[in-house]
Order: sequence, then C-alpha cells, then structure tokens
Amino acid sequence: MNDVLIIGGGPSGLSAALFLARAGLKVTVVDGGRSRLLGVSRIPNYPGLLDEPSGEELLSRLRAHAERYGAQVVRGVVREVRDMGGVFEVYLEDGSRLEAERLLLSTHKDPTVPSLLGLSRKGVYIETDEGGRTSYPRVYAAGVARGRVPGHAIVSAGDGAWVAVQLVSDLRGEPYKDHTG
Repeated sequence: MNDVLIIGGGPSGLSAALFLARAGLKVTVVDGGRSRLLGVSRIPNYPGLLDEPSGEELLSRLRAHAERYGAQVVRGVVREVRDMGGVFEVYLEDGSRLEAERLLLSTHKDPTVPSLLGLSRKGVYIETDEGGRTSYPRVYAAGVARGRVPGHAIVSAGDGAWVAVQLVSDLRGEPYKDHTG
C-alpha cells in the first residue's frame, strides 16, 4: 500500500516523489515513458548542472535521486482508477494493480486519468487550488497538468516539490519543512 501514487514520471512527478519519500512516505511513480523532456537534446538552464545534460539524462538523474530516498518508479500506463473508500486501486495497461491512499497527477496535458476521476478542468488543465488539491478528495495535481507552469523542466520540478510539501503538510496537519540543519 502506497501513501501516494504519482502518475507521471517527468520533472514534476519525480521532484514530488523525492520530497514525499524524504518525508518518510511510501511513494510509487507510474512512468509511462512519455515525458516531453525525452526529446530535448540539452538542458542549459537547470541550476547546478553545468554539464547541460540531455532531457533523457536529466530524467535519469531525477529518477535516481528519488529512488535514493525510497521512491519506487514503475513503467506503465494507467487504464483504470477505482476509489474504494479511502484507498485508490489503479490498474495499469499490463493488468497490474497498485494501491494508494492519495494520488498526485503529473500527467502534462493527457486527459486520461483526470477524465477517469471526473476532475474539474479548465480546458486541458486540471483545476486545483494553490496547494495542488483537485476537486476530488485525496487527489492532487502538479506541473503542467494543472496549468500553473509552462513546460520547462525547472519550473515543473519546482511545482512538483511545492505540491509535495503541501501534501505532506495536509497529512501531518502542520507546515512541513524539508531541509537539514
């Protein structure tokens, strides 16, 4: 059983996974392998990365960083979501099933999962409050999926982290800080 299942393995989803895992939550990322970043040949504007990696290399680094703190990343595409009253059952196209208490959607503009849940939308984007909370209880959205950030890796990563911190704060009932010292 996951505390949070993140659907989408791009910068936003992976940065959220990092923050959630560091907060001690059991997190799995479902990565469909469709991140727009995969087609980017080099990233010259990601702070701290002087080597200007390709989009594929940056995603690999983000994935490794999240996994270092306990997040799991699985390949798959979501085909069905069931709310079983406190637990979501998520079925992937290969027939496998994952369970989680909360969902975080980082699905760019893909309408599949938002449609399955009947989420309120503004055009192609999922409607959320400032903390990434959607119209469906226990479901959050981050990154381009919620239309608050353009499709730039650093901005989406920051938004994923922002929503993750809001989610942990909601769970704990107090503001969450993620830093050492």
